Amino acid sequence: MKYRIFGDRMLVKVLETGERTQRGIVIPEVATDNTPWLKAEVLAKGTGMISAGVIFPLPVEVGEVVVFFRSMSPGDQLVVPLDTGEEGLVIRFQSCLGAIEDLHTASALVSVDGKAMVMQ
Repeated sequence: MKYRIFGDRMLVKVLETGERTQRGIVIPEVATDNTPWLKAEVLAKGTGMISAGVIFPLPVEVGEVVVFFRSMSPGDQLVVPLDTGEEGLVIRFQSCLGAIEDLHTASALVSVDGKAMVMQ
């Protein structure tokens, strides 16, 4: 499915975080340490934020990894199906804390087996 994202919204794919049980069930990081922050790859972005009739482009690029606040408010985030069979999340740019520049040195971005996650 193709999506055209509007305004200050972004389509992201949440990166797997947390622990995996022996049977393959992933226990999210938010469930183990009560952090509402998640990491995600940006798949698409809107044109930008509009203020006083001026469009300010979003300072994030498709393919970057961002850290964002998982909101539980209705209407703030929308789960959508991706072509890969996974789920994507449409979020507002204001939910983002920032982009991760170097995945090799980001200590929190490691896979279940302890290896650094690398986005291709």
